[in-house]
Amino acid sequence: MVSLPQLTRVPGAPPHLLGVFAHRGEVIPVIDMGVLVGTKGETTSRRAVLVRVPRGSLALTAGRVAGVSMLTGELHAPLGTSGVQAHLRGPAKAPSGEVAIIEPEGMFELLSKGA
Repeated sequence: MVSLPQLTRVPGAPPHLLGVFAHRGEVIPVIDMGVLVGTKGETTSRRAVLVRVPRGSLALTAGRVAGVSMLTGELHAPLGTSGVQAHLRGPAKAPSGEVAIIEPEGMFELLSKGA
């Protein structure tokens, strides 16, 4: 989890890209998950989950995070899903209630292509 500093807007960026910020010498794009999946307007949260994958990093807005876990095995998207929905799973049951599961490598790849 990171507390978001003042973000730098990116001209011509899609609505789900709130901006970028510098973190430990790396420019991190901040993605508003609510806007990306079309469930709500822009978040007012000043916190995000920093996701690092082999090709780079991004931050996903989060209103609340109960924990982060590494899962093993394969996560299959429901048949017929595409775009961002192909990289989201859940809700899944956990001791803390229902949780969303994000497949980070695929999400990073999709967003890198300008989704």
